[in-house]
Amino acid sequence: MNETPIQIKFWGVRGSIPTPGPRTLRYGGNTPCIEVQFPGQPLVILDAGSGIRELGKALLQQPGPVQAYIFISHFHWDHIQGLPFFKPAFKEGNSFTIFGCDEPHMPLNEIISMQMKPTFFPLAIEDMKAEVKFHPIREETLELDGLRVITKFLNHPGYALGYRFEYQGKSFVYISDNEPYHGFQNRDMKDKPLSVEEEFETLIEDKDSALVEFIKDADLLIHDTQFFPEEYAEKVTWGHSPYNYTVDLAIRGQVRQLVLFHHDPDHSDEMVDRILELSRQYLKQHDFPIPCHAAQEGSVITL
Repeated sequence: MNETPIQIKFWGVRGSIPTPGPRTLRYGGNTPCIEVQFPGQPLVILDAGSGIRELGKALLQQPGPVQAYIFISHFHWDHIQGLPFFKPAFKEGNSFTIFGCDEPHMPLNEIISMQMKPTFFPLAIEDMKAEVKFHPIREETLELDGLRVITKFLNHPGYALGYRFEYQGKSFVYISDNEPYHGFQNRDMKDKPLSVEEEFETLIEDKDSALVEFIKDADLLIHDTQFFPEEYAEKVTWGHSPYNYTVDLAIRGQVRQLVLFHHDPDHSDEMVDRILELSRQYLKQHDFPIPCHAAQEGSVITL
């Protein structure tokens, strides 16, 4: 058992686009960013949505240089749009390693730097004074000193990765953007060349079972829970989950705690409350009363 607990802090929990305003004050309107402090390890940052801006300001208040691993789940705007506003990256002496998946026709470093081209932003990635390294990854296992990181492709448009972190007997899984695989099971591929994405979709016979194995017995699962079921019925293939799928996945994986994440930008605090209530009811009905929370900016989970 680790003597010092793992600290997980939420800086951005909203999906798709930042949503400031009175309807989202309680849960927050910033897009995905989570800070994770493993005892004795460099800081881990999960995704670089608009929430990373406030995280950066907080890190600059701490003494000494900032060193961190930044794991990007995928490259949709809501997961990288805060990086140009991450002030520690512009301070000499700090160092960051950015992990993420290359796209078929563009490497990781070009994807990250593209949004900072002059057409889109006044500063280039070369203006960052910190040491910034890029580490392309796919489905694999990384050993970073005493921290093990296991990755898995998810069901989301493009190349999206889920992350499982294991450290000193504790584990948690971060799956920001994901939906059930059933939408692809009946697709007719006959006499049609397969795209790269479609080839990936045929790699394993039962991808949901593989995902259950990926999250199995985790102390914490953070998972996309963007929709009510009736909303999801109209948005299949968008790459996001209804609450009942997320909860069912947690039950099948026998995780010990569940956090609902990537709240829909059109959902008010009261609607997120309702999804949380229904999720807890689902857990109770299936005799699996684990702690279940909706991710909230500023909240901290200790493992």
